[in-house]
Amino acid sequence: MHMRARGTDRLLDVLDLIAAQQQPVTRNAIAAKLGAPRSTVYSIIDALMARGFLDQMEPEGLIVPGRLCGLLGQVYERSAPLARRAREVVTELALATGEVSELDVLQDWTQLILISRSGRGHGYRSAVEGSRFPLPATAAARFLLEGYSIAELERSIPAADFTTPTGMVLSPELLHQEIGEARRQGYWITRAIVDPYVACVTAPVRNREGRCIGVICLVVALQEIDKREAEYIAATTQAAASLSSDCALLSNPTF
Repeated sequence: MHMRARGTDRLLDVLDLIAAQQQPVTRNAIAAKLGAPRSTVYSIIDALMARGFLDQMEPEGLIVPGRLCGLLGQVYERSAPLARRAREVVTELALATGEVSELDVLQDWTQLILISRSGRGHGYRSAVEGSRFPLPATAAARFLLEGYSIAELERSIPAADFTTPTGMVLSPELLHQEIGEARRQGYWITRAIVDPYVACVTAPVRNREGRCIGVICLVVALQEIDKREAEYIAATTQAAASLSSDCALLSNPTF
């Protein structure tokens, strides 16, 4: 029983890793990233390919999601009215502002981009659904991590994640402080933390009990934020409030 559970976990790890990749990946790379024996990973990939969940690009042999993954996504969209509504809200925000709009959620102590839409297809930031980012560098984390103590943040978030891609060194104490400030303010903006040329404007999506279950994020060029800050804040908070109203109608809303 225990061995079967471990095998299932490894299979799900493979799918999870491929879903998080922004480009095709080799079998060896998958094994290396998971720290798993190549023979085990190869067997799992072969089984998933036989069932249509994965595919292989020739002649390079790169592994990509298969048609069954796409079909599962379509089934999910049909059976999850809140997810459809969330996609509408994200799309409307992107078109209204001309910027990249996202719905971000908490997944295994990372920020997961669940839904994304690009308003003008800016080159500085692609809209890649399924991408994950270390929490301290993300504006969304200031809402997604509400309710956690400093000790919980320090214990659960890898120490390396507190150094952002732009070299800024944060701390659990500062992150906890900013979480409180974001809650009081109702929105949060980060500048040049994930990327030196990018700013992020965020607002929380809450259920009827007031718990944050997702975050609307607007990703903009750093050079634009000072000129359009008030506009971006208003549009983002309105989008989050609209989706929160839909969540309040459900007893257990999930994305």
